[in-house]
Amino acid sequence: VCCAAFFVRIPQVPVAMNACHAAGECRASVASDVVALQSLLGDVRSQPIRRLRFPEDLPFGRFELEFASQSEPCIIEHLVDDWPSLHDSVCAWHSGDRWVDLLGETTLDCGFEPVDNRIMHFGDDEGEPDVLFNPGRLRMPTWAFFELGRLRQEILHLRHEEGCVDLKKHARLKSRLDREVWVQNTPFLQVEDEPALQYFCPISCRMRDLVPVSFYLSQDMHSLPEDLQDDVRPQATKLLKGWGAPISSRAWITNGGPWRTPYPAWSADSVPEPGADPMIYSCFHSDRMENLHTVISGQKQVVLVPPEHGGVLNATRFSKQRQWLLSPLSSHRGDAHYLGATSFISKQIECTSDQSAVHPFRSPEDNRRVSKGAWPDRVDFPLRVGILKPGDTLYLPAYHWHWVATSTPLAADTLDGGALAMSVNYWWWPIHNWSRMEEWSLRNEHESWKNARVPPHPAHHPPERSAHARAFRNLTSQKRAVAAAGSGAAPCVRQPCCQAYEVVD
Repeated sequence: VCCAAFFVRIPQVPVAMNACHAAGECRASVASDVVALQSLLGDVRSQPIRRLRFPEDLPFGRFELEFASQSEPCIIEHLVDDWPSLHDSVCAWHSGDRWVDLLGETTLDCGFEPVDNRIMHFGDDEGEPDVLFNPGRLRMPTWAFFELGRLRQEILHLRHEEGCVDLKKHARLKSRLDREVWVQNTPFLQVEDEPALQYFCPISCRMRDLVPVSFYLSQDMHSLPEDLQDDVRPQATKLLKGWGAPISSRAWITNGGPWRTPYPAWSADSVPEPGADPMIYSCFHSDRMENLHTVISGQKQVVLVPPEHGGVLNATRFSKQRQWLLSPLSSHRGDAHYLGATSFISKQIECTSDQSAVHPFRSPEDNRRVSKGAWPDRVDFPLRVGILKPGDTLYLPAYHWHWVATSTPLAADTLDGGALAMSVNYWWWPIHNWSRMEEWSLRNEHESWKNARVPPHPAHHPPERSAHARAFRNLTSQKRAVAAAGSGAAPCVRQPCCQAYEVVD
């Protein structure tokens, strides 16, 4: 789905210029960007997420008193000025060299979307409203993942300089596009049918086959080398002590929206072309943990719905589940090969979290259709909106519904600001507002059942209030004890290997 009509080209701030956030002109620029973002919401009311500078605006104690204890979001500038990933000449991440030097041939499992700018979405536009299109997951070497961003960067540079890309003039680029790489689809959903297993064998392809695909890496920070972990550290201890150790942490890296596959796709002289919309979107969803999310490169546009108003989103986790795959195809003569997109339907009918089809930049008619008439007509409260640039940290309180548009430095014509959008977040289990959060959790459960796009399993039922309250408090107490025990130890608490795979944030 092309969302180019909604894309606003907002200037990037290069990593080396993060210090300019302190200047009045830069804050005015951010405010102007937020106004532009608000204009895309049509008649829906919104207000900017509060921006504060650390430490002058946040003496110790204020964050807990005014934000964490009130479940009030905010954007904090300069909180991570000490992160080597942002400023250190050796450890900076934006070029990708740091990751490639430390990981090289180590494989990464990368989420991907071949055709849509939404990394996870319901099939209303495809005539399959009862289906949730899940991202594929492709295993590839670290160097290949970062090379995909660099290839896009080089292609955009040449298009800017020459108007089009003639590979006869650029033998080095042609060689990079022709480089062989082994990749492998890996399951994101349950795979029950034997015929589907054929898609999960290793595949040899060319880098050119992967350039048009939109990738979104969600990498557990605790699985990375300690040197990479040391480039970014949990931010919360600068703001409050009570959260203890993070329960989880992830690095989020994307090359942006899908590009157009050239014709013929198998030709060694064809060059992938930029898509109409360079952004990648995550649909409205919510997490039950406190979240500090820091942008390292690129930028994010954020739209929040308060927990008590989530009903307007018509969210659910119950639907048919379809996963994207990449599969080898042959040219019409059978003498050349390339990768094409396909998918399979799982017997699984429950996603790991509730998802909404509401797209806040789309027309009222589109959103009424996917929200049972709730959006925008029942949005009688202000949305919260904000822009995150490199060095900015969003405090996203637990249970806040969030929709995020991510753009790479390339999307704003900042060809020297790195090729990929990168961010890191840490999650903590909440210590405030347990009663309100238990109510929000129960409401989300009942809304999910009410909005189910396929009938849930007949043996399962929505939770009863008292049982849900007991389970919520028991789980919260357990998680808080784990966090407190790990306060001075690991950068984040180790999670079981079977933990749910996070897709977008």
